[in-house]
Amino acid sequence: MKKYRALLSVAALALCFPVWSGRPTTLSDIANRLTTYGVYSDSCTYEVLLASLSEPVTYTIGLQSMPSATPDSLAPCDYLISWSLPTPSGITEGFSAYFDGSHFRFRDKRLQEYHADMDPEPFMPEGNIDRGVQCQVQFADLLPQFIGHKFAEMQADSSYIYRVSPDTIVGGKKAVVVKGVRRTSGYDGLEYTYVFEPSTMRPLRIEFENNPGQIGEQSVAVTFDGNVQPTLQQLDLNTLVALKGEAFEKYRESTFSLDNLPGRPMPEISAPTLGGERYYHRASSAFNAPTVIAFIESSVGSTPDLIAAVRRALTMSPRQVDIVWAFLDHRGDDVSPLTDGAIPGESVLIHAGGAARDCGVGAVTPVLIFANSDGTVSDFIRGYNQDLESLVIQKANLCN
Repeated sequence: MKKYRALLSVAALALCFPVWSGRPTTLSDIANRLTTYGVYSDSCTYEVLLASLSEPVTYTIGLQSMPSATPDSLAPCDYLISWSLPTPSGITEGFSAYFDGSHFRFRDKRLQEYHADMDPEPFMPEGNIDRGVQCQVQFADLLPQFIGHKFAEMQADSSYIYRVSPDTIVGGKKAVVVKGVRRTSGYDGLEYTYVFEPSTMRPLRIEFENNPGQIGEQSVAVTFDGNVQPTLQQLDLNTLVALKGEAFEKYRESTFSLDNLPGRPMPEISAPTLGGERYYHRASSAFNAPTVIAFIESSVGSTPDLIAAVRRALTMSPRQVDIVWAFLDHRGDDVSPLTDGAIPGESVLIHAGGAARDCGVGAVTPVLIFANSDGTVSDFIRGYNQDLESLVIQKANLCN
């Protein structure tokens, strides 16, 4: 491990004697500056070396953070963290995000989401916010606001022994360095070094040596690129979906958005029709009549029975109710045998995954959404069952 650290020029980060004077900076000073950091963006290389590996595991990470748009006690900041990792089978990618009491994490083709207003327990297990999903997520400890929060904890924890060098040189440049160990029961379980740019307090480099000198020793070296890309000034669900659309469209498991859709405007629907034209419904705009939007797939065995049941149900309605068959399929040839030609009042769409994503349909179809003629959502049905026909009659008659 020590050899690895030397090869990575960790020796170059050894603290030097101060070369200019100034008011000593305490850990509390640094913590305050970091926790109140404004909008931040950077990228970094995160290298992990285990005793059992000859080469480091190397992540490439993109970091974005900003103050919460509303007062927030669950996390030091809003953030979006994107990462990639080379593997023998190709590049593995993922991301995590937090804003407005919601946390999202994506990896291994699985998108998980948590919402504090629906279930606060994951955000504060046993009342401890620091153990919440939004704070324990991988790489959050690289963000300035989280580092500041950590420094405030270290200052109050006697197991952390540290030295702050506000006026030192690292790699030939001025730097602020925090260096120390965590010692419990007479043993050093962690060695750490943080290097910051003095004027902005941007992190430049972080090193951890976990279990130094022991069998389970692990070295971590984080090198920040100083790559200030166009930054997100604010993070919300629309922004996240726009940036990570594929993950939401293909792998979203939660139906949080669908469950909260009744009473709200129907989201935008824009998709090609089976006839080669384009169907477009602008969000919040009215429909010509109460409308059932059916998100379905040709590969689901119940789809033919569902189409027949919905058609029978709507013929019993005392008024006009339109149907939009919103197939997630990309090939019209897979869809046309199932619809057998659209009847009056029907529209058949393909490639409707974007609309399904915006409605929060999730990874499982079918889903039927009932919309009022004014464009608001009245109700929905998730899944197929033998009572579907009567359920459609009931919910369609409640639309206005």
